[in-house]
Amino acid sequence: GDGGAEVSGLDISSGINAEYGVPGFVFELQESSSLLVESVMKVVQVLQERDIPYDLMITYGDPCGDRDATEEIPKPVIRVALWPVHPSDELPLPEETPFRPAVCELSGHILLHDKAAYDSLTEEKILEILSLAALEKDKFQELCEAVRAALD
Repeated sequence: GDGGAEVSGLDISSGINAEYGVPGFVFELQESSSLLVESVMKVVQVLQERDIPYDLMITYGDPCGDRDATEEIPKPVIRVALWPVHPSDELPLPEETPFRPAVCELSGHILLHDKAAYDSLTEEKILEILSLAALEKDKFQELCEAVRAALD
């Protein structure tokens, strides 16, 4: 992602994907699990100090980033995604919204409860709904500065 930082054996990206509707942070375990935990907790503390809710997901898979076809297949890593979001009870969701943006939806698992919602849902509509949970660009940039300072 853009605005990434390297913290001695830990790769941290601010911005999961430039085209993704909800900016967040991704941590990848490179060497030390204790460094991963300490770094994630520093970011959580920054969010708590500012009363910013967040969603957190831990997964195991290929490292983030591009690799070309000639490169060796990378070893899987533990990845932590952390999305600062607006409080869910304050989201301006219309009654007919097919889902509420939360950790499952932010991580790509859209839970729908009826076939009509499934049949009518588009990628654009999903991104529009997810973006309602996202912090404003300037607020996220301020948060990125505080996170970088906490991780230094």
